[in-house]
Amino acid sequence: MDFCTLTKKEFSKFESKSPYGNIMQTAERGDLREKMGFSCHYIGVKEKDKIVAGALLVEKNKEAWIQIGPILDWDNVRLVKFFLSKVVEFSREQGFYELDIFPPVLYSTRDTHGEVIKQFKRDKLFDAFKGAGFKHLGFTEKTEYRALRWMFVKDLSGCKDLRDIELTFDPTRRKRFHRAQRDLEVYRLKDKSELDTWISGLHDSDKRNGLNTRNMKYFHDMWDCYGDKVMFLEAKRKETGEIVACEVDIWHENELVTFLSGIPAEFRKENGMTAIKGWQMEECLKRKIYRVNMYGIEGRFDSSNSLLTTKKDFGGYVEEYIGGFQFVLNPRKLLMKKMRRKAGSLKRKVLGK
Repeated sequence: MDFCTLTKKEFSKFESKSPYGNIMQTAERGDLREKMGFSCHYIGVKEKDKIVAGALLVEKNKEAWIQIGPILDWDNVRLVKFFLSKVVEFSREQGFYELDIFPPVLYSTRDTHGEVIKQFKRDKLFDAFKGAGFKHLGFTEKTEYRALRWMFVKDLSGCKDLRDIELTFDPTRRKRFHRAQRDLEVYRLKDKSELDTWISGLHDSDKRNGLNTRNMKYFHDMWDCYGDKVMFLEAKRKETGEIVACEVDIWHENELVTFLSGIPAEFRKENGMTAIKGWQMEECLKRKIYRVNMYGIEGRFDSSNSLLTTKKDFGGYVEEYIGGFQFVLNPRKLLMKKMRRKAGSLKRKVLGK
């Protein structure tokens, strides 16, 4: 086996055909990250000139990570160990201070009450990471920036049309869907100029949840980088044209991902998301995509988990992933950088910036 750099075209072809492929390990994601000021490396392993492993490794300020990757056969422990040893060597050569890896490997699947449907034995993988010098970042419950450990997924494989989809919804959600069909329409943006009004719902929703909305440049860049693979959606009142909900969806060969969504405060009871979800799932059937990934939730199964409460009515299950692994390559420099970052943050806070 040989560890090597891959061309973007080589990586894309390999990733798109793997069952572990996902939107965070695509050339489009790499293009978007580069526009955000990150450095991207396409790396992999070849065996007899055939690619058997690939990863989009992202780096900024000497901190590197592989998000929901690498893409490889995770049952092949020999390959996993080889990749880990070589990616550490690569990171040292690049002068990285830290390397984090978040594998696309399930730890369990659960129902919406938190009961385990299937538990996966991953001792060999944990041993492989430990043997390569990585530290597990823990079985976290929160929705984190680089480590989505919990996702909500809906399987459409048993559905033939919108009526079949509707019947998988909770009865209350089904009633809301009927009202949404009567009162609302779903619109896919056709031009970047329309993002100026689309983003208002996202701003309002993020503000309520204490989040910072990405700036307009981010969404313009996303439009350019993903092309037809991204959908900016709006649910509108049929009578007035007012936007009552907005969403960004990204297509992948393996699934459709709800990447971001928002609802303006005054329209929280308008069933906008219900309208979008019904439209989205019907579109999946047209494209023969049967996995809808509603993306990150927290790993708590009570009423305080608002994202789970909202999503579970559409029918589906929860995927729990094994979590992140970290290798600190230069502890002293990493500590100094984090101290400078903390000092700068405190200074900005004192100055009110």
